[in-house]
Amino acid sequence: MKACVSFTMAGLFLFISGVALAEDSDQARTISVSGTAVMKAAPDQVVWRIDLSDFDKDMRAAKQRNDTKVQAVLALRDDLDIGEQELETGHLSISREYERGKYGERNAFKHYAVRRSVTIRQTDLKRFDEYLDKLVASSEMEVNFNFESSKMHEIRAETRLKALAVAKEKAAAMAEVVGAELGRIRTIQEHSPDRSFSSPMSNAAFTHSPPPVDVASDRFVPGAVSVQVSVYATFELK
Repeated sequence: MKACVSFTMAGLFLFISGVALAEDSDQARTISVSGTAVMKAAPDQVVWRIDLSDFDKDMRAAKQRNDTKVQAVLALRDDLDIGEQELETGHLSISREYERGKYGERNAFKHYAVRRSVTIRQTDLKRFDEYLDKLVASSEMEVNFNFESSKMHEIRAETRLKALAVAKEKAAAMAEVVGAELGRIRTIQEHSPDRSFSSPMSNAAFTHSPPPVDVASDRFVPGAVSVQVSVYATFELK
């Protein structure tokens, strides 16, 4: 009986000791910070997106007008020397649209909506104005364009590492102020907002928001494509 009690007490002691160690581990001092880096690269291509929409109560009439617009865009391949890999036609979309009441309820049938998009990748930036004039003059459509870099993947990878370095440097500086040092890393999370410049062919204004104070920003490049990456990290303190 005594041996049994002794064994039980020893097991209880080990259990309590394990809980205490777990609590100490869970309550380890940590510091959580964010780091953001921005890199810029000169664009080497323009991606055009042409949205073609037509509306009519007669579905065939709407589709016929839309097909005519698509053919007008495709006819530009010869004028602009667009290769097969540089032009892509999106899927055809046909939907019924209805009048809406005061509270948004569906009322009578309004018309059929026929939509299709065409994407063109322009690699000769010197012909930008020529592309713009041709696309706007070809037919009634909505035109959007993005300046992009073919090295976007490599730039984003480098920016990610810079952001993590910024986070670590910030955490170390904050820890030093309170007399602590950085320990091992606990967590790393990434958030990458898309910051590429975009301009719809409308009266929209170009805006550029300044980066946060702790951003590691690359040199200024006029008309550049910006890649911004934020990294969130948690370090132990010792």
